[in-house]
Amino acid sequence: MQDNKNNNTAIQNNTGSQPQRKKGNPQISRTLRTDSSRKAAPVRTLKLTRIVGEVDRPFLIILIVLVCIGSVMVFSASYPSAESRFGDSFYYARRQIGFVLAGIVAMALTTVLADYRLLKRVSLALFMFALALNAATAVPGIGLEKNGARRWLNIGIDFQPSEILKFALILMCARHISDNYDKMRSFKTGTLPFVFLLCMSAATTVMQSHLSCTIILCIIVFALMWMGGTNKKLLFGAVGVGAAGILLVLKNMAHSIQRVQVWLNPLSDLNGAGWQPLQSLYAIAAGGFWGLGLGQSNQKHGFLPEPHNDYIFAILCEELGYFGAFVVMFLFALLVWRGYVIAKKAPNMYASLIVMGIMCSLAAHVLLNIAVVTNSIPSTGIGLPFFSYGGTSLMIWMAEMGVVLSVSRYSYLEKE
Repeated sequence: MQDNKNNNTAIQNNTGSQPQRKKGNPQISRTLRTDSSRKAAPVRTLKLTRIVGEVDRPFLIILIVLVCIGSVMVFSASYPSAESRFGDSFYYARRQIGFVLAGIVAMALTTVLADYRLLKRVSLALFMFALALNAATAVPGIGLEKNGARRWLNIGIDFQPSEILKFALILMCARHISDNYDKMRSFKTGTLPFVFLLCMSAATTVMQSHLSCTIILCIIVFALMWMGGTNKKLLFGAVGVGAAGILLVLKNMAHSIQRVQVWLNPLSDLNGAGWQPLQSLYAIAAGGFWGLGLGQSNQKHGFLPEPHNDYIFAILCEELGYFGAFVVMFLFALLVWRGYVIAKKAPNMYASLIVMGIMCSLAAHVLLNIAVVTNSIPSTGIGLPFFSYGGTSLMIWMAEMGVVLSVSRYSYLEKE
């Protein structure tokens, strides 16, 4: 019993020996007040940091190779015509080199300045501006008529505004898809706005008797609707309506009907519209597998009209053969594929859709031009990008390639 008492006493002594906090200690009170009023620390979240890097080198290298081959072919295809018309065999080649240099400047500027976010903000204004320019081709004194079609503006140089319209339409479709991606399967959001944009654009190109551009616009819209997630039943329904509209336009365009008849039987108008496709086929057949050699074409000596424009691919086949034609087509395929890679790595949906729209437009131009040159489809007046002679087309194509390179410079990394 005595031991238990001693133990209890020891416990009490030990407890009583602990230091006691003084009530009202100002320092402890301030500390307690500060701790009680302190706000909860915010939750740490991941931030998206924009990283600017180098342009996509494979894309740039392939592009430069195509432009160089195209420049050489313009000189080779054009010197007989330039000599007979202007007394200067370098006339077209010299101008084409100037267009290439201007195109390189345009590409460099858009690569550095054409941020995809800026393009999204100005897309509507650019689209309305492009519509106004295309409508202006019908104004006497401003619009310029060539070969029965008013597709050019006379502003000191012959300027074809439909090239800007194609790019502006890509920006508008990409903007609508990126802003309404979760609603794209509905008719109101996923189909009707695209039909409206296409009708506005096609109205101005039909006024110009520019059927080839109208077809390209339809292809661009169809491709972006497909990638944007439009309901496939609604999409193919819109395609059917569009095809019916194109057929209706064809019935009211006499020169289009003639082109279809000549396509079916080029010999039916040998001294007229059938002459050019027949001479194109002769050039392709004469080249064989290895070709006659650079500069050795016979058809460019007054047989094939305008060999340095829409039918330059026929001269390429004649001089470089099927092998050279395959190499050029392979380079175009590589360029489109590399564009797809850039689109896949793009920082957001809008940037990705811009690149895919440009690549679809490029692929459509190449395929349709080669199909026309080989008489697989009726003549449409579509040039071969980077090859056909012309300033407006080349500079705008180079500017669009600059937009693709601009997108390739941006990516996003997650950082805490």
